[in-house]
Amino acid sequence: MKQIFSLLLLFLGLFVQAANKTKIFTYPLPAIYHQSQLFSLQVSGIAVPVVDYNPKYDYAEFSMSKGSVKISVTLPEGTEVNDYYISPRKLAISAVKKGNQLIFTLVKDAYIIVKINKLKELVIAADAEEKDKPQSSGKGIFNISSSKYHADASGKNLTTEAIQHAIDDASAWHNGIVYVPAGVYTIGNLNLKSNMSLYLEGGAVLFFSGHPQDYKVSARKASQNRNITWWLYTDSGAHHIKIYGRGTIDGNGKYATNKENNIGNHILAIMHATDFVFDGPIIKESGAWAVIPTRSKNVVIKNFKLFNRLDMGENDGIDVMESDNVLVQHGIGISLDDPFSTKTWTQNTDLCRNWPGHPLPQNNIVFDDLLSWTYCYAYKIGQGIMQPQTNITFKNSVVYDAAVAVGVHHKWGTSYVKGVTFDNIEVEKLTHQNDDHRTWCVLFMQNGDKLGSGPISDIMIENMKIYDPGISPGKIKGVSPATQISNITFKNINMVSLGRDAETLQEMNVRDTLNYNNIKIKN
Repeated sequence: MKQIFSLLLLFLGLFVQAANKTKIFTYPLPAIYHQSQLFSLQVSGIAVPVVDYNPKYDYAEFSMSKGSVKISVTLPEGTEVNDYYISPRKLAISAVKKGNQLIFTLVKDAYIIVKINKLKELVIAADAEEKDKPQSSGKGIFNISSSKYHADASGKNLTTEAIQHAIDDASAWHNGIVYVPAGVYTIGNLNLKSNMSLYLEGGAVLFFSGHPQDYKVSARKASQNRNITWWLYTDSGAHHIKIYGRGTIDGNGKYATNKENNIGNHILAIMHATDFVFDGPIIKESGAWAVIPTRSKNVVIKNFKLFNRLDMGENDGIDVMESDNVLVQHGIGISLDDPFSTKTWTQNTDLCRNWPGHPLPQNNIVFDDLLSWTYCYAYKIGQGIMQPQTNITFKNSVVYDAAVAVGVHHKWGTSYVKGVTFDNIEVEKLTHQNDDHRTWCVLFMQNGDKLGSGPISDIMIENMKIYDPGISPGKIKGVSPATQISNITFKNINMVSLGRDAETLQEMNVRDTLNYNNIKIKN
């Protein structure tokens, strides 16, 4: 009887262990990418490809079920791990150095940046297990590799028509799903239609050729002397569209914007649309502002991974413009220019001349649970404020590195900003400079178009943890005594160097001030 009881306990123990074992999902390395020569990665003993990307960082992605995983980062043989840094710091990830390996545990899915020695960074995107992955065939599934479409998965030829045909069919079916299997698909412009979804399987890449003759001109960017195309775009009035999966949408921006080609791309142009969801794929290397929800309503962008380059400019991540009710949640944004920002314009602004509809106010925009790495502003409103911007929140986020952590930059236009919250943001490093700014907080007006400016009011900055305040003073500057920044509240601003919450603007290093009124500091 005792032996049977012992066997029963052993069986139950094995059952619990099996039930608690975290499942790992890896994806094939697309043929156009190369394995990193610097990093190899194992997750609980399973090899995960690391993409050799650019001089600043490489990246890897995988998915995991609930539970913890053991991460092993291995450097080339003979390269000792001497020191390391893992962001976000708030995850409190402690690692073990073992020769040329760095070993640590990830207790849940997360987006992290690993810095070892003085090498370039390794970005690891650990997503949650996909719960809504569709079947690759069946009713309402339009697989682009099927005989009806026969899309070229080699990347060698344009296969735009095949995929557009599948999109048209999925929309006509009403809530059909375009299934993109692993492979490389070089495409021109794709028109996203109402009532359809686009699913990118892990290992699938939609690739921008970079040749201007393959794309229609949607806008002109005067500051770059360059035409811009809306690569994946919606028509005015489009609705109920979803893009999801674990594939990649690659803007090939470095090649596209060279002197010979000189074409930029908005990778995803959500133009005057409603009920749009983006969930999961990598957005990579845009040749202009990458994702632009514009004059749209009810937009959700989640599990967002923006891997732009840090050696090419005007490549913002998500610029929400003249929209209402937009949520950007759980993501990582890496780009030389602002990864997460909001803007409003007028119809005659160069980029906006072909925008559908008419200029609109911006309202109810939320950025939540993000990790930002940039040479400019990590989280920002502006520079364009030509229509009102109200009720905008950035919260529960981290600045890995930037020039400015949080800011409102009212440079263009005469409209107003009102009701802004920056809440629970940790600032880890500020090692870059944007204009004369290298500081954690900037709120200012610049009057760039000489038309005057508009007021900025009702700003709440709370529950901040500032590891690095920067080396230039923080700024609060209205444009004149008649146009001020007013009603600013700082609450629980923890300056790590002080070991406590700041009690004055001086202690916050916010020392460049002019034309403001009603500042409150609460702890």
